[in-house]
Amino acid sequence: MAKVKGPLFSMDARGQIGKTLVYLGWKGLKTVRQYVVPSNPNSAGQQTQRGYFGDAVSLWQTAGFTSTDVSAWNKLALAVKTVASGFNMFVKHYLTQLVAGNTWTTLSNVVVSAIGTAGATITVDIASAQTTKIYYGTSLTNMRESADLSFSVSEAEVTLSGLSANTTYYFYLINEKEGEGARTGIYEFTTSAS
Repeated sequence: MAKVKGPLFSMDARGQIGKTLVYLGWKGLKTVRQYVVPSNPNSAGQQTQRGYFGDAVSLWQTAGFTSTDVSAWNKLALAVKTVASGFNMFVKHYLTQLVAGNTWTTLSNVVVSAIGTAGATITVDIASAQTTKIYYGTSLTNMRESADLSFSVSEAEVTLSGLSANTTYYFYLINEKEGEGARTGIYEFTTSAS
């Protein structure tokens, strides 16, 4: 891709010329590249992958994610320091599970309650009994402490204790059951001062 100044004797040029060159803006730069028609072999593997993407988009829209859940996915995208949104992170983790041959089990509607000086209770909506774990810590990128959640009807719950007062904790949930997979974005809460 070549940078250009005053493309086609103008301030800006965009689009193709005779199926040979394409003028475009890229990250604030004026650029030109060769016109290329991408190949589309439409193989069975490609169709499977496209199906996974379609399922991921549909699930993102219908899974019952609350605004808190969406914010947690966005926080995960910020934590991994990549140019991605929460939606991109969800799709990445969803596809990773399906490609590995696992069944995705959505974890949604995460609620933090009973926040005290030394603990809090976290609940999450889940469809069936899972091996759901919470990983938590005081850093957005270092959550080494873990605990198991207990399942009851359509939700799982864990009560964290022994936490420091007036401290912000970050956490995420993950399903570690054999043949299944799911995770959440990164949530946070702050314990009370007294």
